[in-house]
Amino acid sequence: MKKTARPHALLAVLTAAGLTLAATACSSDDPETMPINPGDATDTIPATAYVVAATVDGTSYLLTTPSLSEGTLSVKGHGTEVNAATYWVFKGQKYLFGLVYNQGGNGTGASYYLDAAGTIREKYLYEYNRITTYGTWGQHVVTASTGSAPATQADAEGNLPQVLLFNLLNAEDGSQTTASVMAENFLGNGEKVHLAGLAEADGRLYASVIPGGMSRYGIARWPQCVTDPALIATADGGSASSAYTAGEIPSTQYPDSAYVAIYTGNLLQQTPHIARTGRIGYACGRYRSQYYQTIWPADNGDLYVFSPGYGRTVESTDDLKRVVGTKPSGVVRIKAGQTTFDDTYYVNLEALGTQHPMFRCWHISGDSFLLQLYRGGVDEMKKGKEADVSELAIFHAEARTLIPVTGLPDDLAGFGGEPYGENGKMYIAVSVTGGDYPAFYEIDAATGRAVKGLTVEADALQTAGVLEMQR
Repeated sequence: MKKTARPHALLAVLTAAGLTLAATACSSDDPETMPINPGDATDTIPATAYVVAATVDGTSYLLTTPSLSEGTLSVKGHGTEVNAATYWVFKGQKYLFGLVYNQGGNGTGASYYLDAAGTIREKYLYEYNRITTYGTWGQHVVTASTGSAPATQADAEGNLPQVLLFNLLNAEDGSQTTASVMAENFLGNGEKVHLAGLAEADGRLYASVIPGGMSRYGIARWPQCVTDPALIATADGGSASSAYTAGEIPSTQYPDSAYVAIYTGNLLQQTPHIARTGRIGYACGRYRSQYYQTIWPADNGDLYVFSPGYGRTVESTDDLKRVVGTKPSGVVRIKAGQTTFDDTYYVNLEALGTQHPMFRCWHISGDSFLLQLYRGGVDEMKKGKEADVSELAIFHAEARTLIPVTGLPDDLAGFGGEPYGENGKMYIAVSVTGGDYPAFYEIDAATGRAVKGLTVEADALQTAGVLEMQR
């Protein structure tokens, strides 16, 4: 385990590497700020503002606004220039973290806050291992990925085990802790794993665990876990994030199971409890090497676990046998305070609404969730980046109902990053093909009706959320 501090002196190093990390105004030394709500600096309740992440001409900005429901916001005079980020993560209402993926290399990032004058300021800079998923836990923003262990851990044949690489970025003092945990046989079935989403609720940290087949290291150490020798690749194959080498099992032997790791203590030292269900397939959205979170707590602490059912997209060939899944898109839950799946709860999402499989999902508020669907059905899931995922729906967990989202523009081009939900409304960034500026659409969770809200004069919108003033 390694713990380091990342002071602002690191700025010179990162800037020399070609990254612009300074928080500067786009038109003056200090940006003008939008009115914030409520009250003034004498209030006992901190004032808050919506914060929007946007890009213009390849440059990233953070802007404040009193509303996401209406109006037009310009970067000019209101935007604070910040380093570009692949993901934006709100740490409560106190800090906003910008995290950079960096195409498989080490990640970089920064945290920001809203000062007493309502101006966005940079807090700390970070540099960490590559990132494929993230979340929050206690005082930290947590990133995780799967990678190779150091050469010293190779077996007698030179095979390296896979490890989970964790980074804990302390929001309060800027320090960070890094550690690796064995990813091989993490579930006791011999397979290496990835994590897809970290959800904090009810005093616990939940992580969706995605089994990924057996490495050469795993097969040599746990040969009894190979369910069928025909699953072992005899030649190299695949491409990009799906590439594999001879001598390994490149896809899971258990596509019709979902696993959730439950932590109650130190993420880096505790052996988590593993909850397993065979009602759904593994729980994550997927785009190339990125694993999107599909586990979310409702307001009462119940954890809902959604699965697109990607196991159905796996195909065997003459050269390589694979285990093909059968489970449709579905949702199960772990009740607050429990460590096993609720046997009384299961919903087949493809039996509802348009009967289309899901791609991603997010919690809105209460027990309502926004689902992004594959418009073309299961065959659409196999198209990768070419897939049409322009369909949205609202899932009401207790009622077990799914209603379509209506009112989106006819010339819809795509959606931004993470939507923001509060008080039964979800705000999602929408871009169109007609050349108009992107805007947030407000979706009513009760009716599914979407109406155009705040327009931002920018090329693209990433996300929105709320920060409170730090006094």
